[in-house]
Amino acid sequence: MPPIIYIPIGIHGYIRCPVEAEPPVTLVKWNKDGRPLRIEKYSGWNLLEDGSIRIEEATEDALGTYTCVPYNALGTMGQSPPARLVLKDPPYFTVLPGWEYRQEAGRELLIPCAAAGDPFPIIAWRKVLSKMGEPAAFPRPERPDPLLVAGGVPWATQVA
Repeated sequence: MPPIIYIPIGIHGYIRCPVEAEPPVTLVKWNKDGRPLRIEKYSGWNLLEDGSIRIEEATEDALGTYTCVPYNALGTMGQSPPARLVLKDPPYFTVLPGWEYRQEAGRELLIPCAAAGDPFPIIAWRKVLSKMGEPAAFPRPERPDPLLVAGGVPWATQVA
């Protein structure tokens, strides 16, 4: 496991037990802060078929140091190295671009856009076209929505 696992606050995340085994892994046991993890005690947490933990909405309950022990038909090779889970702020827009900009051909066009988050997000632009090859029209919300930003392309920008 990586030494640090980053999960965005208030958004779903995963804690994965990185293992390759032959025969395949049949069971993964987890420890949190040196004690057996009882996933059923955490609302919105699920143990997935591959042994990963899915956290529906990351809160301070998720903070801690995790280890996993994978098993297969031959037994186990032991515990993984520890990984500390850290919560981070999901990305969000601090300056939204306008809905439409027009400029004469050959002239410079500046479109303001800024975002924040921890770690600091990267803003990537793309031209959005409809099925007919024309610029697509999307409704623009009145305020930034971090879930939209984290989940995809809300307008012509994407925060990654």
